[in-house]
Formats: sequence, C-alpha cells, structure tokens
Amino acid sequence: MTDPNLRISNAEREAVIARLHAATEEGRLDLDEFAERSGKAYEARTYAEVQRLLADLPEPTGALAVPPPAAPAHPNAPAEMRLAPKASSMERKGDWIVPPRLVIDAKASSVKLDCRHAVIRSGTVDIDVNLIASSLEVVLPQGAYAADDNTDVMASSISNHAPYKGGTGIRFTFSGKAKASSVTFRHERRFLWWRW
Repeated sequence: MTDPNLRISNAEREAVIARLHAATEEGRLDLDEFAERSGKAYEARTYAEVQRLLADLPEPTGALAVPPPAAPAHPNAPAEMRLAPKASSMERKGDWIVPPRLVIDAKASSVKLDCRHAVIRSGTVDIDVNLIASSLEVVLPQGAYAADDNTDVMASSISNHAPYKGGTGIRFTFSGKAKASSVTFRHERRFLWWRW
C-alpha cells in the first residue's frame, strides 16, 4: 500500500484530474464540484491529499492510474516517417504510430502532430525539420517533454510550452531549419470537459 505521506508526481496529479473528469461525465460530480476538486488536485502534494478527493468515487483498482512507461520498439515498426506538404494542411491524430524519427519538409503549409493518444514505442522522438513559411504544432502526450536547442531559425518563432522539468517521460527533440515559420510544443489544453 502506498504511504499517504509520500509526494505525488505530475503524472499522478493528471491521473486524478482524468478520474474527476470521467466522474463528471458519468454524472457523479457536477461542474462546480469538478472545478473545486480539480483545483485542490493541482495544489495537492501528497497521496493523502488526492485520495480524499476520490474517496467517494468508485475506483476498480483502488489506486491511482499512472501511465506505464513506453513499450520497447517493435522490430517491424517504421524507424522514420517523412511528411512533405506543399501549400497544404496536414494533421496526424488519434492512435497513429509515432516512429523514433520524423522528417518534416513543409513549404507554405500547416502541420499538426497530436501525440496525446499516439502509439510511441521509443523513449525519444527526433523531429528534423525544414520549414519555409509554415507552422508546426506538436501536442505532447502526458509526461513527455521537448528539447529545442538545436535549431537554425530566421524570421521565425519557437514556443516550447513543455520543457524538461524532471521525470522520465518521452523526450521529443527538435532540430533543423525554420524560415518565416512558427513551431509550438505544448501539452493538452483543458477547459471543463473540453480537451484539445
């Protein structure tokens, strides 16, 4: 049994929020209760504090659901994916397979890689880009972080809203060139029951 005085991780806080969200969708909590408990979950420091928030909700295992570590790479999984849109909009979302290396050669295009529910079998995902007048948005899965210190930019912007803050999550690296382009790394955005 987990010591209630131990400190919880960010991943465990997110698991609590997910459980509260599910309880709200099931009709077990109203929106005010969800907002109040979510606020307390973000402020919580120990297991005891978050367990109180879930005490009156059914939980099959009786424990916090923490995402498992990434599975080892499958021998038949693709090692690389190339995306080369020209004056287009391209999006990958859902349970798509993210290879260890992504190569994006975009011109006057918009590319969104939503990795929240993707299958990632490696501990690191390298994104190599050549962007010209394009935008790239990468939505990272829970616990993952991004490193963007190997880029050559000109008249461009790079916004990393998911920097390394400790832990052992999946590492996304970004390298290459961007001209008159924008690059954004972020985690899931939330408002009440909406997720994007």
